[in-house]
This record gives sequence, C-alpha cells and structure tokens, in this order.
Amino acid sequence: MDEITQVATSGEIDTLTSNKDGLSLKGKLAYLPAFSIFILFACGVAVLGHFWNSKEMAEHGQLKRSLADVIQGREASAVERIYKDVFPIRDFSTGLLNLISFKVFGEARKGLIKGSDGWFFSDEEFSWNRKSLSMLEKHLSFVEDTLSTLREAGVEPILLLVPEKADIYRDKLGDVAVPSSREHYYENVRLRLSIMGAPVPDLREAFLQAREQEPVFLKSDTHWTVQGARVAARSVAQMLAHRPELKHKEFTLKPEEEIVHMGDLYKFAKFSIFEPFVSMPGDRLTSLAAVTADASLDDLLSDEDEGPQVALVGSSYSANAKWSLEAQLKAEAKVDIINFAEEGKGPFAPMKTFLKEKLHEQKELKYVVWEIPLRYFDEVAY
Repeated sequence: MDEITQVATSGEIDTLTSNKDGLSLKGKLAYLPAFSIFILFACGVAVLGHFWNSKEMAEHGQLKRSLADVIQGREASAVERIYKDVFPIRDFSTGLLNLISFKVFGEARKGLIKGSDGWFFSDEEFSWNRKSLSMLEKHLSFVEDTLSTLREAGVEPILLLVPEKADIYRDKLGDVAVPSSREHYYENVRLRLSIMGAPVPDLREAFLQAREQEPVFLKSDTHWTVQGARVAARSVAQMLAHRPELKHKEFTLKPEEEIVHMGDLYKFAKFSIFEPFVSMPGDRLTSLAAVTADASLDDLLSDEDEGPQVALVGSSYSANAKWSLEAQLKAEAKVDIINFAEEGKGPFAPMKTFLKEKLHEQKELKYVVWEIPLRYFDEVAY
C-alpha cells in the first residue's frame, strides 16, 4: 500500500512539474512580442542616432536652407539621400548579396563582367541599345569635323583607335559571349574613320599578335598594360619616323619601381567586409619614364623659341602615366610630345577643349595623335 501511495505521489509531482514548466514556457512566449518591439525600437534609436551624428549630417546642418526648401521637399530629399548613404547595414547587406551572387552564380554587379582565369571586363563593351546607333553617327560626325578643323590649322591628325578588351580576350570571357552587334565593330568603325582621310593604324590586329607574347590589357582594369601601350606607340611611330618636318631627338626609357595595381573594375565589386573572401590580386605594373640625353648648349638655344611639334589628345589611356604611352611614344618616334589627354572624360571632351583653348596657342604643331577607345563611340555622353 505504501509503495502504491509512493508511486501515485511521485506521479502527481511529475505532473505538477510538467504543468509548471508548461506555464513557464507559455509565460515566456507571452513576453516575446513586447521583447521584439523593444529590440526593434532600440535598433531604430541606434540607427537614428548614427544618422543624426554622422559627419554627412553635420556638414548638411551647416548649409543655409530657406522655408521654400522645406515646403517644396528639397530638404527632405537631401536628408533622405544622406540617410541612404550612412545607413549602417547598407554596406553589410550589399556586400553579402554581392558575395553570394559572385560565389554561387559567378555574376558580378552591374558594370562588371566576371570572366575566366581572374579576368574582369566592363559591361560597356557589351552594351548596345536604341540610342547606340545615333550616338555612333554623332561621334563619327564630330571626328570628321575635328579632322577638318585640324587640317585648316595646318595640323595633320593620326587616329589611334583602341580595340575593346573583350574583343582581344574573347577566350577569357567565360560563359559570356560578345554580342553580334560588336562582332565586327572595330573593323567597321576603323573603315569609317579611314574614309575620312586620316591614318588609323590597325591596333586590333597588332594586339592579337602581341598578346601571344605578353598581355596587352590588365586583368583587373579597363586599360591597357605598359606592353599594350608600347604596341600602340610603335604603330604611331611608324607614321612619324623620318618625317623631315619634325625635329627628332633621342629618348631613353627608365623603368620605375614595380607596383601592384588594383584595377578600376574592382570598384564595381563592392563586397564590403566580405572582401577577404574574394580573391582580388591586382596586376603587377612597371611604368616607364622617358629621359633625354644631356643636351648641348646649341641644342638648348635652338629650342628656346620653338614649341612642340606633336601633341597627344585622348582619354586616361594617354593621360595616366602608369601605362606610359607618352613616354614610349617619345622613345619610339624620337620626338617630343605635349600631352593634352585628360582622365575621366573620355576621348571626345578633351579634344573639344583642345580645339577651343589650346590649338591656337601651338604655333609649331605639325601632328596631333588622337587616342580614342572604341567603346566610347556608342556612349550617350561626352
């Protein structure tokens, strides 16, 4: 009897304990909505505090604003833009999504094409839309007008048409194919330019041959390598060599210290704090500087009143000393060069500036080398 009582009592205790645990769990779950609201509120306060105390908001607070700015919504739009820029988890979430897309699907952000063997390409070399044809005609018309203006000024133009990286390295595109609209794009544009009467060396064919020995484009960048720029310089030099109207002089190329260049295409691959999980090795680069031999006193005196005879105009392919086009052009053509190329403006805007502000100042100018990357011909703005 005592054993039965003991078992019954033990069972009652287990039941009570079970009921007590059940009530305890239900009690905890009852507080979950309130706890979640509190967490969200705390996060909201933290985000708002980060926003109001940000450097961007402090700078905005120093600006003068009128009542009209507030009423017409300009102030709200400005604050909204700042909020989007400084939102604490924006970089984290964007970086995470980019990492997943890059690793799982082999795709990169808009603006970047991931090829094979560590090669990256700009999507500008794959785009063709309803405005492309009209922009191509507009730019070709501008080139034709420019050539006329230069010739009227007694200056002979040489057009350096730079082929597209995706065209030269089609075997590095991975699963991406060159669109049919760009299949013979270089040849077609070069033909149109040649009809205008200006010499246009075939850099595409020269690059296809040269790439068998050394890379002519950087893996992580839209630009050419120092070796690619050398191929271009030699193509131009063949047209300038032994011209009697030019004063030739010797230049020696001096190598700079080797660097690891992180290409401009990496700026599209925004992985935020997840960058360590993605291999971005960069490209090894050794720039070159053109150095003249010691000039005699007679040479210095004879050059005193003479200006440059050859000018270089173009995009960052010519403007950036890293690629060493100017230096190699001096050494290959054995002529001094004055460089009017500009970074970040493409090939057409620098030429407009040159024609408007610089051409009339160059009294001794005989030749203008105009470097034009092919991919700019169908772009909307310049």
